[in-house]
Amino acid sequence: MRSTMQHHRRSAGLLSALAVAAALLAAAGPAAAGPVPGGADAAGAGTVTMVNGAGTRITIPVTAATALRSASSAGSSGTTSAERAGGFKAGRPGPATVPPPGVTQQVIGTDDRIQESVPGTYPWEAIVYLTTNQGQCTGFMLSRDVVVTAGHCVYEGGWVTSYTAVPGKVGSSNPYGSCSGGIADVWTNSTWISSGSADADYGLIKLTCDIGNTVGWFGWWYNEGETLTGTYLYVEGYPADKPYATMWWDSDPVSSQSATRLFYSIDTAGGQSGSPIYHYNSTTAGLCSGWCVTGIHKGATGSQNHGTRFNSTVMSFINYWINQP
Repeated sequence: MRSTMQHHRRSAGLLSALAVAAALLAAAGPAAAGPVPGGADAAGAGTVTMVNGAGTRITIPVTAATALRSASSAGSSGTTSAERAGGFKAGRPGPATVPPPGVTQQVIGTDDRIQESVPGTYPWEAIVYLTTNQGQCTGFMLSRDVVVTAGHCVYEGGWVTSYTAVPGKVGSSNPYGSCSGGIADVWTNSTWISSGSADADYGLIKLTCDIGNTVGWFGWWYNEGETLTGTYLYVEGYPADKPYATMWWDSDPVSSQSATRLFYSIDTAGGQSGSPIYHYNSTTAGLCSGWCVTGIHKGATGSQNHGTRFNSTVMSFINYWINQP
């Protein structure tokens, strides 16, 4: 079964570059600034309060993302690989990096991860090697200037104060350049800050550059009523136990789900926190075409790995920043 799914992934990947048109995500609707009492940051109802390391708090209604459910579509506004030929930017080897402390990852049984063979093609080039003053994670582009990642990759007992995001990094080379910034660019939700709940482990970086216009970005979908249990999903990122800054992926069926999390036996290691959990086309027909994300990988729990499931709360948070200038 695994070999069949791997063959499908590669065949579909070749088609997606031709079939998926460039598309901007639709506007997220009115947003209210300032703290609002109550809310349910992890539960998919009420409000979500977003916070950054500079002390800014913004509260928006969770319903902001509802209209985007059927409007989301995979898209890359970047140039083709052929057009980029000759534009390679040589990077310099960085220092050895380690994942942030306190979050475990695991290989379950045999290590079935496979190294990405075409990291310089869409959408794999939209997977981001993320280094911060706290360690190394993975992220993924979801717009021209938004990198989505795990909450613990931006706040883990303290705020990330500096970061560098490198999409499509291959070893010591940064083929598409990089984007760096500081504490005011990193965002998570107030529930993650106050409780560290695994149900709220999501965050993002509003970049200081539009590097997504070069590499493109993933599509996304969510459907809070669908059952993903038994569906093969993929997790792909930059594990710290493999050769420096190489991209690896694995796929397995979802073993169980909740309103806020997905559980699976997909093999991962430290450094892959924040990796996209994705599928070719949305599992609910018509919500997203091409390579589409439906969650954010977190780490290990018991004998499984797990990640944050996209729902209206998570997508309200993300779409607010996608639609900011």
